Amino acid sequence: MPAEQVWTLYRQRADAENRIKELKYDFSSTSFNVNGFYATEAALNFVMMAYNFVSLFRQVVLHTKVHEQMKTIR
Repeated sequence: MPAEQVWTLYRQRADAENRIKELKYDFSSTSFNVNGFYATEAALNFVMMAYNFVSLFRQVVLHTKVHEQMKTIR
């Protein structure tokens, strides 16, 4: 692949690692695995909904797109 195409591809992934860290540390999603697959999937869906609600809160109420840590918002 040309260098510019590689750069464009990886540039899209650059912020994803920050969102994963935010989920791990702010929403305690490091250890929510449960016995069944569907229960784990439900837990993940609830964590993702909480993340989306907080993100929406940041954008609508706080009028910011900066991803501050949860403890900063509290």
